[in-house]
Amino acid sequence: MIQQAQPNVTNPSLVDLISDAKAHEVRLILWPCRWQLCHVNINLDWQVFDFNNSTINSIPTDPGVYAFVIQPRLANNLDASYLMYIGNTDRPLRKRYQEYLRETLDPSGRPRVIDTLIRYSGYIYFTCAPIVNQPITPAEVEEELLKAFLPPTNADLPAEVRRVRLAF
Repeated sequence: MIQQAQPNVTNPSLVDLISDAKAHEVRLILWPCRWQLCHVNINLDWQVFDFNNSTINSIPTDPGVYAFVIQPRLANNLDASYLMYIGNTDRPLRKRYQEYLRETLDPSGRPRVIDTLIRYSGYIYFTCAPIVNQPITPAEVEEELLKAFLPPTNADLPAEVRRVRLAF
């Protein structure tokens, strides 16, 4: 497992603080006009789970879309979430979830995703919405969500927004 360097928390120096803050810098693009253009014409029933082994049996077994969000859950659970990644699967969501859990122990997948899951362990939540018998596929829903949110951990974005994000 990847170990993150920890600053001296009892008496951190300015250098420690700067170094630690830089290790957690993430660029988010908040683009309201893209949110307004998002058209997912089905009702998604999003469910939120702590990202750990204890929740495996609660994850739906249907295909669908999913996302990883960071939630600090401070100040009596202030509702603050940072959307980091969006994905889809035509297989059971539970199976995909288990693959991510395995990759955090033996990193072999996409480095950006695994780094996020490990770096923010304890603050990562898996949100998912099953998609069954709908006129739209999980992949089509994912594409609409990617065009609206541009999550920082997704490397592959739809062409109409990819060039814009590359400018950052």
